[in-house]
Amino acid sequence: MSIERLANIAVLFADITGSSRLFVEVGDERAREIVADTLNTWSHLAASHGGHVVQLRGDGMLCTFASVDAALAAAVALRELPYGPPLSMHAGIHAGAVQQEADQLYGDVVNIAARMADIARRFEIVLTHAAAQQLSQPDRRDLRLIRQVPVKGQARPIDICLLAYDEAHSTEYRPPDQTKTFVTALELCHGVRRVVVDAGSSVCLIGRDADCTLQVDHRLVSRRHASVERVSGKFFLHDHSTNGTYVDDGGGAVLVQREVVQLKGQGVISLGATPQDNTDQLIRFAIGL
Repeated sequence: MSIERLANIAVLFADITGSSRLFVEVGDERAREIVADTLNTWSHLAASHGGHVVQLRGDGMLCTFASVDAALAAAVALRELPYGPPLSMHAGIHAGAVQQEADQLYGDVVNIAARMADIARRFEIVLTHAAAQQLSQPDRRDLRLIRQVPVKGQARPIDICLLAYDEAHSTEYRPPDQTKTFVTALELCHGVRRVVVDAGSSVCLIGRDADCTLQVDHRLVSRRHASVERVSGKFFLHDHSTNGTYVDDGGGAVLVQREVVQLKGQGVISLGATPQDNTDQLIRFAIGL
């Protein structure tokens, strides 16, 4: 299968928000119909704005456009559709060189566009500042520039542009006098082993595998059980396991299973069992400056 190299293309990621709640409220069959109908409408709208739909997956759409103007116009058209509660949408756009093979799109531009969609909240459209620079001048007036935003997977923060929802009633944005600087670090201790997660080492993988940053060899622990990540000076535990992870920061143990939880202050992490049933394998954590 040949790979097509596109020198400069606009990439749009759009996601349906609230679909998980929809499945709970109306049932699997009806929810699938609603999501499928919404994605079908999105596909037609994207095509009507000159877009090429690369993938429809889950509750999201990935498509490309010849220009950022066209991508933004399509995203706005998606936003203006009627959405019954609890559904809404959010979207992200970036532009640059990509590689395409069949229904797969590759390159850092694609990854960054996906991160822009992750940043966007309900009915928001987020573009990289680099993509916004390619817009025609009249389309730039409603975009709100936010500088130096940390983006997962990127070594340095990047400038983004936000097209907020209901601009007339949205909160006025005032850029800070200077970018916040976070110098926090998190210490993880398991027995005699100590691992520090900070700006220089932002992710710690925990599990049975020998290549884990913090190896915990126990029958209830998955090979790659959980990870602790530093994002914008805050720390988050992401459970990837079969048995779940218990986190207790002083308010009682909370089970985290295939979810993300923010770690605060100090406490204990217990893999696969409650802390009281796992006293010999507890991981102690503490956050400090």
